[in-house]
Amino acid sequence: MQIADGAHHCDLPCRWCLGNKVWTPEKPHVRESGEVVFVRVTEKCRMCLGTGECMHAHPADRLEAPAS
Repeated sequence: MQIADGAHHCDLPCRWCLGNKVWTPEKPHVRESGEVVFVRVTEKCRMCLGTGECMHAHPADRLEAPAS
């Protein structure tokens, strides 16, 4: 998994799992008839790496490259 440059945990809860450390995304499933349906799965949150904390780069935290 790749984490964006400047990303860090902050005091906000993860927006995907709401701080619960698990989420329920939908995944595609093909039935015997060939119909594609989406089923809910429960798994460790991939967006916050299971910490329940916000994990993203804040625009205010980014530093501009120095002028040469």
